[in-house]
Amino acid sequence: MLSQAEIDALLSGSLEIEDSKGQSSVNLAAIMGQTTPPANEAEKKSRDIKLYNFWSPDHFSKDQMRAVELVHEDLAERLTSSLPTFLRTSLRPRVVHTEQGRFHDFINDLPGTSLFHMINLAPLPGQMVLTISPDVSYVVLEQRLGGQSKSRRKNRALTEIDQSLLRGMVEHMLNDIKASWSKVVAIEPGLEDSTINQHWVQMVIGNERVMLITFELTMQDTTGTMNIYIPFTMLKPIANVLNPHAWFSGRRERQGDPDARAMAMANVSQINFSARVYLGSSRITIRDFSNLKPGDILPLTTSVRQDLPMYIDEKPLFWVKIGKKGKRIAAQIVSVIRIEEDQDKLAAT
Repeated sequence: MLSQAEIDALLSGSLEIEDSKGQSSVNLAAIMGQTTPPANEAEKKSRDIKLYNFWSPDHFSKDQMRAVELVHEDLAERLTSSLPTFLRTSLRPRVVHTEQGRFHDFINDLPGTSLFHMINLAPLPGQMVLTISPDVSYVVLEQRLGGQSKSRRKNRALTEIDQSLLRGMVEHMLNDIKASWSKVVAIEPGLEDSTINQHWVQMVIGNERVMLITFELTMQDTTGTMNIYIPFTMLKPIANVLNPHAWFSGRRERQGDPDARAMAMANVSQINFSARVYLGSSRITIRDFSNLKPGDILPLTTSVRQDLPMYIDEKPLFWVKIGKKGKRIAAQIVSVIRIEEDQDKLAAT
């Protein structure tokens, strides 16, 4: 019986056995095809091994992902104009993060009180998911309901009324989503469903690979996020047109449209506003004020040669000089007021 050491020696080729047919010796390791090659030969045959995850392969290039990111940067700019008028408060979204991964991994990081909005982009297949962090959602609800609450219950579950109000904001965003995607593909976005049932959303989307676009939202004294999850199956039909260079080219053409500019200027030209020039101020006592009579003169703090501020809708915009044009008093614009530089000068008028 062979010991374990002798068995290992036979398999490595260190020992030889006699052949039953009269040959001198036979190498057992050579018969079994397990001869260990010399070290230098093994190095020649060795290859660099690259890890590949068959569960999460990369379907799209960096350029294609950059094109999707550019679409949503344009969406952030559009929302900066449209959402403040809807919410009656200042808001400036901006894209802060993009990432690829499995929807299952992303959804596990979301709070249990998150509201999921399922949005289709017809004719593209599938649905994308939009979520807004609870902190920002509660501020949105306060604005929709008319004011700010002194005590915010940020951990409470969303009621049906809350969900309906938040759904209204997402529906307001659909036109901006359509406009942002117009350079890439003509779509008709629609809100399919809004739910807090995380399991239902996971069942609908499955474990698809998605692209995550994260927006930072700052409202009043609260900062939160808005996440958009786009399945790769939705992007696959338009993969050939996801080109950041074409997107930039189309964007420049859209900004330089003279007809659109002329129409916008025609609409703006119909807006009325008030323009006021403040000549100056004077401080007097109650006794002097009670003795005022027609013909009295009050000296002002300003000089006759001094530029005076013109206020447009109660905001100082221009420095002007006062004079006459025909039989009317007129103001000639001299320069633009820069609030940071001209604060002392404004205070003296």
